[in-house]
Amino acid sequence: MASSGVRLFLAELESHCNSSAIATFLNSDGESFAIDLNRQGHKVTYGTNLDIKEFFVAKLLGGCQPHGSLILRSFTPDIDEFTQLPIKELRGYVLQGTGNDLEFEKLPPKVMFACHNTDAETGEPLPLEQSVRYC
Repeated sequence: MASSGVRLFLAELESHCNSSAIATFLNSDGESFAIDLNRQGHKVTYGTNLDIKEFFVAKLLGGCQPHGSLILRSFTPDIDEFTQLPIKELRGYVLQGTGNDLEFEKLPPKVMFACHNTDAETGEPLPLEQSVRYC
């Protein structure tokens, strides 16, 4: 059974999955792992394999020693009035492993905007991605 911090974090991710989302995890070694989330009624499934949720939790716990990060891209039914594209919501989290548990902190929308729209190597602004809501 998942520990309380892990359960809270999964509930946080699932609460922002209207229909589908992509969670991209970056571990302490700089390795990434992405997983799809899909909502069917009240249930959110992870990937296509029944065991993938447990694998994802193991990746989180093992990869957050001492820390990691996760970006959640949620796809909404809302349509951007200018581009006519579906609006994507972006959320970011800083994760810290605490043995067999996990602590997380959600990044503020302004920080997500700055991270998503700044070149990491040069510090220069990047072209804005359209139809994105920073949450």
